[in-house]
Amino acid sequence: MTQCVRVTAVKYLGGRRLEVVFADGLSRHLDFHTDWFGNIAQINRDDFLAQVSVDPIAQTLCWPKDIDLDPEVLHGDCEPATGAYFTVVCEFRAICN
Repeated sequence: MTQCVRVTAVKYLGGRRLEVVFADGLSRHLDFHTDWFGNIAQINRDDFLAQVSVDPIAQTLCWPKDIDLDPEVLHGDCEPATGAYFTVVCEFRAICN
């Protein structure tokens, strides 16, 4: 059985960048593009992107107005169905003892 991907923390880094931390120890710095459309087009605005948080139930990134993203896509396990809307700037894993 596969384990579900869970986001444990997010930090707005300024501009179009977020740091996303996953339960498996992976951290990714993501640079969000400005070509979002439809119900999630507000993510094109830096001030809205900065309002990101972790949904405590779905354990993924979320914004006001019920906007959230697929954690498997953020983690890199799946390709987005509608195109790439962010670029991975860097990623690293926490070292656990």
